[in-house]
Amino acid sequence: MKHFILLVTVYALIACKPSDETTPTSTPVIKESISSQSVRNAEDVDQGGSPHIDVATAKKMLSKSKEIVLIDVRTDGEVGRGKIQNALHIDISKPDFNNKIAALDKNKEYIVYCAVGGRSATALNRMQQIGFKKVYNMMGGYNSWIRN
Repeated sequence: MKHFILLVTVYALIACKPSDETTPTSTPVIKESISSQSVRNAEDVDQGGSPHIDVATAKKMLSKSKEIVLIDVRTDGEVGRGKIQNALHIDISKPDFNNKIAALDKNKEYIVYCAVGGRSATALNRMQQIGFKKVYNMMGGYNSWIRN
C-alpha cells in the first residue's frame, strides 16, 4: 500500500508540474497515470471505495449540498486565469499549505482540485493522513471542469 501511495504521489507531482512551453511535455504518461486510477461516478459515490471522483460527480455533489467545501490547490498564477466559483484557494506549493489545511474543520466534506488531478491527489493524501474522512479528489481538475 505504501508503494502505491508513493507511486500515486510521484505521478501527481509530475502530472501537475507547470510546463515550460519550449520543453516537451509528458502528457501521454500523465494521461495514462490518471486514467489508470479508480474514479468514482455519481452511481457509486455513496458506496465507499475510491476517493477519486469525476467532474460530473463533483458537480452533482455540489448541487445537492451547499455544505461541501471546494478547495483549489493550484498556484496563484493558475488561479489568476480562472477558478471555480466559491472555491477556497490553498496553494499546495506554498510552505504554509499543511498549516492551512490542518486549520480546516475535519468533520466537513471537501472536494479538492488542481489543473488535472495530480496535485489534488497529493492534497487528498495529506488531508487523509491528518484525519479528514470526507475528502474527494476531482480528477480532470479545473481543465475538465471548464470543458464540461
